[in-house]
Amino acid sequence: MANNLSGWINRIFRRSSPSPAYDPLSNGTNRMPGAFPTGSEGNNSTNLQPQPQSQFEEDTNHLRNNFNSHNINIWFKKLLNWFNYLIIKPIIILLVVSFRILSKILNVIYFKDNGDDLILINNHNGHGNHRRSGSHNNIHAINDPINRVNKFIQDLEDNLTPEQLSQSPSVNQSVGDSHLPPFYQGSYSQALYMTTNRAKFLFIYLTNPYNENSSIIFKKIITNGNFISMFQTDPDLLIWGGDLTNPEAYQLANSLNVTKFPFLGLLCLTRSTTMTQSGPVKTSPKVSLVSKLQGGLFNEDMDINQLIKSKFHKKIEKYAPELSVIRNELRDKFMSQVLIKQQEINFNNSLRKDQLKKKEKLHRELKKQYLLYIAPQFRSFETNSGGQGDTARIAIKLNNGKRVTYYFPKENKVEDIFTMVELIQEGYLESNETLLLTDLEASQKFKDFKLEYKFKLLSPLPPRVILNELMDEQIKNVDTVYPSGLLVIEDL
Repeated sequence: MANNLSGWINRIFRRSSPSPAYDPLSNGTNRMPGAFPTGSEGNNSTNLQPQPQSQFEEDTNHLRNNFNSHNINIWFKKLLNWFNYLIIKPIIILLVVSFRILSKILNVIYFKDNGDDLILINNHNGHGNHRRSGSHNNIHAINDPINRVNKFIQDLEDNLTPEQLSQSPSVNQSVGDSHLPPFYQGSYSQALYMTTNRAKFLFIYLTNPYNENSSIIFKKIITNGNFISMFQTDPDLLIWGGDLTNPEAYQLANSLNVTKFPFLGLLCLTRSTTMTQSGPVKTSPKVSLVSKLQGGLFNEDMDINQLIKSKFHKKIEKYAPELSVIRNELRDKFMSQVLIKQQEINFNNSLRKDQLKKKEKLHRELKKQYLLYIAPQFRSFETNSGGQGDTARIAIKLNNGKRVTYYFPKENKVEDIFTMVELIQEGYLESNETLLLTDLEASQKFKDFKLEYKFKLLSPLPPRVILNELMDEQIKNVDTVYPSGLLVIEDL
């Protein structure tokens, strides 16, 4: 039994069983090459034939072939692939989803108030177009630059410490004055307009709300009494401020190449002198950055008042004379433009009056010709030329108290009564002057003409019917004048 087990193990892990050791003195079978079997081996002829394998040996050979190194590598790779799909990748997906949910929760908890501002910054950086749902009023407040500036100023007032509020005003400040400079409550575009068209100095204060040093300049300079007093003594100084959540402030920081925050700069109109063949010529004024502070890193022993003086006071003194000249030039230019504009307005008004007079004159001439042309037709209404039922007997009381009676065909329009009154008032009905025109000539001459009546006709008896509203009605359809009626004239 032990020999069989040992042979089975050797056959599994080795391709053939071990050969017995060679012993030339052995009494056993002579295994020399060319030897013939002797003894029992010679007697047993079956030893020369190959022995068939048993079922156990076949199974062990098959098992040994399956457990070679190549098959083991294939099965190991398959096992790793299944392990990757079933365990590793689901764990990675679960971690990604968990981190995204956690980031959303942290954003809602810690950055709820600044969410819209961060979206605006990302939009300006080109990171995508994000939208947040909300009421129309909130969206309008976010996009309104004036509301953003007012919010920025309100935040500065809220950031004043009790120590700053308890400090006494500076020498040039009266009691009760604000501890902040008078920030311009408008958009940067409006402040820039004042700078370029009124030649004013403009301070720019830009902050990054996510910068740890954003309050250094605010504490040391913006709330400094000497800095605030500059705006109270000089009406030509403006200050505008904003943080990077304001699109105008963000664009301004890019145009000024601001690399560190907070930033405090001074802008004004400047120009240079160039030499030409005719002599020195000054260039056109342009807005320039003449002084700046950025980063908010100051030495503890630095004299802030001296810094304000060297950075801003001296710059203002340097550019103030030239800026005053530019201001006078702009004022003269503005007054010249106003004068030219007023002259243009007066000329247009005069031209309009002349055109109106000419138009009225042509209208009066055309009206006269029209009344002269139709006068003979209306003279026939003085007598009852038709039958009793074919005409309307209408009495008209004139403004001078005289009453006249005319007979109008019942199919005629009410407007003919107004035309009759116009002929009477203008005196063309009793005039012998006439205008002879053919029907074709008259239709072409008066095709765009229409009489304008500056009076109204109404019945003096109740119900008082005003005929001005019945111009297009036939006379027979108006009970006030058919078959007879009395009308009075009233001026409009």
